[in-house]
Amino acid sequence: MKVHERLLLSLDSNRFIDEFKKILLELNIPLKEFSEISGIPYSTLYKIVQGRDFRVSTLKKIIDTIKEFEKGKDEIDKIAVIAARPSLNKIKTKIYSVNGKDYLLKEYPANSLEECITASIQAEREGVKAIICAPIVSSSIEKVVRVPVAVVIPEKDAFMNALEIVANKI
Repeated sequence: MKVHERLLLSLDSNRFIDEFKKILLELNIPLKEFSEISGIPYSTLYKIVQGRDFRVSTLKKIIDTIKEFEKGKDEIDKIAVIAARPSLNKIKTKIYSVNGKDYLLKEYPANSLEECITASIQAEREGVKAIICAPIVSSSIEKVVRVPVAVVIPEKDAFMNALEIVANKI
């Protein structure tokens, strides 16, 4: 069942708010970014997740945005970012454009070498086109996956540099 269908079915059982929050987590998109993409004011979305009533036109925008995001996820190449949660929290948006092509970043939190290797295998199984990770785990990850791997070296613009490297390898 598609995500937007689950959301619509939740209307009947009064679980809409919980389902909407769960879907935002699954799609890995913050409420603020959802607001920007959907054109629904952040304050309106905030009121909705707090349990306030809303218009049918707002529901339609929410469903249409989720449909587009679902469709976009299937069409856009995904790049895994394997890092500790504090580093992942610094990523401001989930879709980046490099050389005119969009890439969806998929976060994989990991705090040990074992977790990094497990995350890289999971990411490859989920169809990512490349992986961005720390230098200390990159050689181990390269041994277990068949997708390009780039490292993030902590410096200004490091993330964008790594993103451009893997985007050029795809």
